[in-house]
Amino acid sequence: MDINSVYLAPGLYFFSYFYYLSVSHGLGNKATFLQLRRFLPCAIVAVLPIMMGQVPLTAPYLSTSLLTGFLWITTYPLLYFITYRKSSTDFGFHFDPVFGMYIIGWMMSLKLLVISLNLLPNVFMPVLATVEFLIFMIPFAQWVYYYLYRTCVTEDGMMMIQETHYNEIIEYFKSFSVGFNIITFALVAGLYALFIWANLEYTSVMLALWLIIFLAGLSLVLGIYLWKKRKGVFIRTGIVELYFDIKEYFETTMLYQTNMKERIKDLEVTPSVPEFKEPSTIILVIGESASRDYMSAFTDYEHETTPWLSAKKQDSHFILYPNSYSSIPHTVSSLERALTEFNQYNDKQFYTSCSIIDIAHKAGYTTHWYSNQGHLGCADTPVTLVANTSGTAKWTKQNLNEVQYDEMLLEYLDEIDPTKNNFVVVHLKGNHFNFINRYPQSFAKFSEPGKYDLINNYIDSIAYTDYILQKIWEYGKEKLNMQAMLYFSDHATIPDKRRSPDFGGFGTVRIPMFTYFSDNYIEKYPETYQALLDNKNKYFTNDLAYELVCGILNIKSNHYDETNSLASPLYKYTRDMLKTNLGQRSLSEDVD
Repeated sequence: MDINSVYLAPGLYFFSYFYYLSVSHGLGNKATFLQLRRFLPCAIVAVLPIMMGQVPLTAPYLSTSLLTGFLWITTYPLLYFITYRKSSTDFGFHFDPVFGMYIIGWMMSLKLLVISLNLLPNVFMPVLATVEFLIFMIPFAQWVYYYLYRTCVTEDGMMMIQETHYNEIIEYFKSFSVGFNIITFALVAGLYALFIWANLEYTSVMLALWLIIFLAGLSLVLGIYLWKKRKGVFIRTGIVELYFDIKEYFETTMLYQTNMKERIKDLEVTPSVPEFKEPSTIILVIGESASRDYMSAFTDYEHETTPWLSAKKQDSHFILYPNSYSSIPHTVSSLERALTEFNQYNDKQFYTSCSIIDIAHKAGYTTHWYSNQGHLGCADTPVTLVANTSGTAKWTKQNLNEVQYDEMLLEYLDEIDPTKNNFVVVHLKGNHFNFINRYPQSFAKFSEPGKYDLINNYIDSIAYTDYILQKIWEYGKEKLNMQAMLYFSDHATIPDKRRSPDFGGFGTVRIPMFTYFSDNYIEKYPETYQALLDNKNKYFTNDLAYELVCGILNIKSNHYDETNSLASPLYKYTRDMLKTNLGQRSLSEDVD
């Protein structure tokens, strides 16, 4: 028996216990003493295979198991502690050390079983090494995340990870230099090769087979237990529990479809038919990552980035709203509120809330949704659930590593029947990172074509969006008898700052918004037009966009609160009342 293995069990036990205490906050006496007992059998299970198998700790194939377990014991509790030690007084993650110790014993037992019984070790040891490497990569990836964003993986971060479309991943890596990507992939490949090498360089020893078989059987039982949904140790570790919490959130949003009939049954809207003399169209354009700070129509920016909108600023048919904000710098969380009754200021839930599409249906409009967002990820999100309730819902083709510019959406406008009353939503890719991919390089005005330059690429994308808005407006006005058009962005961005899933300052929520109204609309609804003129300099967050759309549609409904609508003289909100980052920050804090 290796003498070092004798000291490993108590060393692992005391390290894990006191480490747990040091990176926790607000633990009661019960939790403190409970873990004192709980960690002891875990440490024994981790070390017993080595002690009974008479294997030296220096055996390479054991070192990878110890390294993997150590990372699980330390990573999430430490990163959470660093992130929240000053803002939270009650947290602790004892299942991470428990799982870390279990994974050491589990992997060691399986390896020793393969070696002792000579079970095709040249085949099964690399397989076990691969499994171990994948388990190792979970905490390792958390350290990479912390290096990039200086925070542990938060709810917003996990939501962004689960929503990310594969083309966005490709674009993200393209934003780095070729050398950086080569080093990154070489590092990962090198780590994997190290795991494979360590688990091929083993020394056969005579083992107590009955004990190893027993431990392997125990490992199998533990494995089933660790992976059992919502009850096992693995599922209750910090990062995995966070993953399933966000997954459960997305599953809960699917109730939106289930509740649709009940929601519509209760919805009352008047009038039920548009009151314009001829078939008319209302268009809503949703931008992406557009910041009014870089738009000359809203600021004294050094370059003319929005020539069309700047020219229209003096046109009385257009109203610009210079004090508009996003409710959160995160697409899905922002739009699930902007598109429905659900907002920062009420206690409603997304899956029970009526949407702008529901309202438009009831108001007698044929609804259309055209998007260049590629379903916002690999699964349905609240945004796609709302979109799919439209009479027509189409997305541009998002082929692997292929860029689709927003001008592709213009083709869909030809499908709209001008002899009907239409409510049209156009969802742009807009100014989403990677900015250089948001516009054709022949359109570059401020950057050198093909050259990666964050600020100039971004303002080129802003200018391109201005062009797209012009084309949508022209088409609607000339061919669809457009009565009104509303544009706002889901959130903003700070182009020369690394994108973060968490709140990165007010520069990430200062969004552009404008409306256009025809002469016919202004004549038909002068009160609405005047209310918007009177309120144009008031503060607004885009989770109130649902009520704004209801006001523009000039409807009355049991699911429409006029005091929330910028289109009503009853609009109640002031700067001091409004919030962003889902209620965590007041707009009055934005001193810039």
